[in-house]
Amino acid sequence: MLSEKLFQKAITLSIKAAGAGSKVLLSSLSSSNDDLHIESKKDGSLVSDADYASDKIITEILSPLGIPILSEESALPSFKERKDWPYYFLIDPLDGTESFLKNRSGFAVNIALCDSTGPIIGVVADPLSNIIYTGVLSKGFSICQLDGTCLKTIQTTPIQKPYRLLTSWVEKEGVEALLPPGILAKDVILRPVSGALKFCKLALGEAEIHARTGTYMEWDCAAGDGILRSIGIDVFDRHTHKRLKYNTEDLKVRGLYTSKV
Repeated sequence: MLSEKLFQKAITLSIKAAGAGSKVLLSSLSSSNDDLHIESKKDGSLVSDADYASDKIITEILSPLGIPILSEESALPSFKERKDWPYYFLIDPLDGTESFLKNRSGFAVNIALCDSTGPIIGVVADPLSNIIYTGVLSKGFSICQLDGTCLKTIQTTPIQKPYRLLTSWVEKEGVEALLPPGILAKDVILRPVSGALKFCKLALGEAEIHARTGTYMEWDCAAGDGILRSIGIDVFDRHTHKRLKYNTEDLKVRGLYTSKV
């Protein structure tokens, strides 16, 4: 078990790393895409020099903690090596590379510290908005600027119909396939939002439901899941209807939903 001192340091360094990664990405935006080396991965997704630069500085900041790191842009240890890790970081140094390359809102930096139950710290940085969202299990949700300056306390808002359901821009299924158990299609308004910022909007009270049917990776949702767990909201596997599992053999999430209703 992490000592309280190490846990507090993990919170501080996660926020610092998210801010540093964000500043690297913003610096890269000031250059044209012609200056960035961009390539396609085996799964067809894009990766750029900015992804790697963000990953490098985040890893440098977190590594002194001595906690293993699983990052989208780094070599992954085998399942045999990592399956019994008591703690580990899940990192996406640039969530939403395509949005980033098109210089549009929606890209983020995701950092989550997980134990055997899932994320216990979730940090999502929105570089273009100069905001870092942080959720810590048993300690709640907070917002700060990229430099760490704390912002106002979050105000809860009443939940009422129609419920705002956020999903991915690339979601292929209709509303019926996205609905959590007990929610009717007539009671929701569907709206696409990029990346991990969907989770943050639920935490802010700007939406009530998030769902997706497509497959993506654990580092895409762990930080957002950690933020919602910090305010008592679970994220569920859409097939098992159980809380998401992490550090699985293939690190894939095959659809999810979460709801404040």
